Amino acid sequence: MSNGVGIHIRKRDGRLVPLNINKIHFVVEEAVENLANVSASQIEMNANIQFYDGMSTAEIQEILIKSANDLITLDIPNYQFAAARLLLYPIYKEAFGHFKPITLQEMINKNIERKVYDKSILEKYSVDEIKILDKYIKHSRDENFTYAGLRQIVDKYLCQDRSNGEIFESPQFMYMMIAATLFAEYPEKNRLNYVRRYYDATSLFKINIPTPVMAGVRTPVRQFASCVLVDSDDTLDSIFASDMSIGRYTAQRAGIGINAGRIRAINSKIRGGEVAHTGVIPFLKKFESTVRCCTQNGVRGG
Repeated sequence: MSNGVGIHIRKRDGRLVPLNINKIHFVVEEAVENLANVSASQIEMNANIQFYDGMSTAEIQEILIKSANDLITLDIPNYQFAAARLLLYPIYKEAFGHFKPITLQEMINKNIERKVYDKSILEKYSVDEIKILDKYIKHSRDENFTYAGLRQIVDKYLCQDRSNGEIFESPQFMYMMIAATLFAEYPEKNRLNYVRRYYDATSLFKINIPTPVMAGVRTPVRQFASCVLVDSDDTLDSIFASDMSIGRYTAQRAGIGINAGRIRAINSKIRGGEVAHTGVIPFLKKFESTVRCCTQNGVRGG
């Protein structure tokens, strides 16, 4: 690392503050705590950060994350956990406003105001029930992620503004909100137990969740089908209706399967031979272009 004399760093809120090298040391030391064969100094030296006036904290964090990620080898795999922990810092800073988790109630209120969470969750659960669910959350489980796993969670599943990458929740809040939403209609006397058990199963990586559920449950987008089969008949009305369905379901995070087997072959007669059919290929290309134009910003490609 270069020394930082006279250099100012730009914070996320736009403020310029003097560079404090000790803060960077502290963050890296925390990231490697209790990890065997992982060195904080090695991450810092490998980063070789060349500080400049006006450099952003986000740039510094990305360089440190990349440095730890580059040190992952078969012989020293634990750098994958250090890289993941370094990635957690910007996640928490964006989602909470600081590095300490807020309460579940605060998270829900903030994200309903942003129109990110479905407001019906407050109609299903009382304030006391949400407090109980908050006590179930184990934020320390975020440290169980490998870098590859956490990067996928960030890129595909966390609620965020995909136009600028601003993150609105942490992984543990995501898992709890998914569980709470899925069991919201269960009888009140035992649903909190179901929520807790489902939260434990997902946050401890014992079960996997389909993409539409992982990315969509808890949001106002109420479409959770993982895969949708669109069955097209051999009529223009059916073909164009199928095309619209493909676009809508792709936009709602569903994977698409298409049955175009009933569409006539090339040169088949239309209206007794008045027109020769173009065949199935042009329609398949149309369906494909619809899937591509409705792609979901890295969440799912249809």
